[in-house]
Amino acid sequence: MENELKLLFWLSTSIMIYLVVMVIILLIVYQKNLIKYRNEQLKEQLRTNLIVEHKERARIAKELHDGLCGDLATLKNFASVIQVSNDKDLVTATISDIQDSISQCYDQALRISYNLSPPLIKNNSIGLLIKSYLVRVSRVTSIELNFSSEKQTFILDELTRLELYRIVQEMIQNIIKHSESTFADVTLHWHTNHLILKVVDDGVKYDFNADLKQQDVGLGLSNIKARIKQIKAEFIHESKHNSNLVQLKIKRIDGN
Repeated sequence: MENELKLLFWLSTSIMIYLVVMVIILLIVYQKNLIKYRNEQLKEQLRTNLIVEHKERARIAKELHDGLCGDLATLKNFASVIQVSNDKDLVTATISDIQDSISQCYDQALRISYNLSPPLIKNNSIGLLIKSYLVRVSRVTSIELNFSSEKQTFILDELTRLELYRIVQEMIQNIIKHSESTFADVTLHWHTNHLILKVVDDGVKYDFNADLKQQDVGLGLSNIKARIKQIKAEFIHESKHNSNLVQLKIKRIDGN
């Protein structure tokens, strides 16, 4: 009887030790897989950020080359005319043209600078930033741009405001360039613990994920997708016969 008890004791102990060892092994494997998964996530996020940054640089370079550099080249030609001309009327007219061109260069430089780092991001609400942007854009497009916002219930951090501002910029530019819309409505719905951003237009129907593959439209949509991930927003896209809806849900961060 005593031998049987000893055998049972050692058998139970062995089983317990085996189970403990198995649990430890499983925990180690789980921890390694978790670390690997997180590392892969970080690598993917870094890769996405680098792609977005590269595309932003390419876009800014194109703006500089096609816009500002072209006007500066014109200024250079105007200066050459003044140097070689003895016609006072021509020189006077050329000086006037130079002044106009300098004014255009100044405006373009301000616009590019604003797009790189919008001023007053720190001190202004997302509603004011979006409204100001739409007012400026409405001057150079026939599309009716509307904005409305409910009473703000919490404060977004600076990064989230900047990313939302960029997302709206990209979406409005895509609507202007590709949608054939007559109007676009941007709305902010504030709740206690989250913000809903809606952009609705009456343009042609499109598939957000499918259009990512298009070279022209895809650049803007890729930037939007990367920025959505950056602020961890929930994304919905619905495209019907006569309207497109893009909706983002941004959760409130504790402390805001």
